Amino acid sequence: MPTYTRDGEVSIHYEEYGNLAGFPVLLFAPGLMRSSASRWDRTDLVPRKVLGNGFRIIAMDQRNAGESKAPITATNSWADYADDAIGLIEHLGLGRLAIWGRCIGPSFCMKVIQQLRDESNRITALVDHAPIGLTATNRGHFMHGFYQWAEELPAGTFAEAASMDPIAAAFCENLFGSDFVFSVPRSFVESMQTPTLVLPGRDLAHPEAIALETAQLAPNADLKMGWQEDLDAAGEAVRTFLAAHS
Repeated sequence: MPTYTRDGEVSIHYEEYGNLAGFPVLLFAPGLMRSSASRWDRTDLVPRKVLGNGFRIIAMDQRNAGESKAPITATNSWADYADDAIGLIEHLGLGRLAIWGRCIGPSFCMKVIQQLRDESNRITALVDHAPIGLTATNRGHFMHGFYQWAEELPAGTFAEAASMDPIAAAFCENLFGSDFVFSVPRSFVESMQTPTLVLPGRDLAHPEAIALETAQLAPNADLKMGWQEDLDAAGEAVRTFLAAHS
């Protein structure tokens, strides 16, 4: 996988496939903190199968997942992940593009859209695929997953600290201490003009209620319920949606 480097310390690995002359679709993988390109091949809708050779597909490893690396500080947040993705977009010279996220991916996606709000037409479409989000019972799930991931990181990842504990606690709070989809507030989604295809999840980490609320708030959202029952039809819906907004 090729690597994009920013700020001298952050290395983001990515891969490209499909039709490299086609309209670009940037993928934000499932896996919570382990969001890496390889996880797409183990999910329900596999982009390389769904999109075939109709699009230029770019899949990235998020920082400290897969082969991507970055130091962690107490001030890191969703904005840093968005800056990684925007930096990769610039590195690849992409003008307009669509984005597709699964699990934690839509939270990354919405932060990218928010960060690019001054270039509001640059992101042409968002596939909001089984998004994470907060309910009355699941905050502990995300925090537990965060600390499992943190304990597996190489020594020295938590910058300038004898112990990872205070930095990890601050970083975890920055990511999962808020509500809704964690990365952006409801008020932003209400203003988000990006055409959005919502495929609700239906388990603890990917609550249907969050996806339904997103579909209600976003001005240009299409909702596809029951997509899990016919994955071929769901894949066709994603392909058609992206083609319509490319």
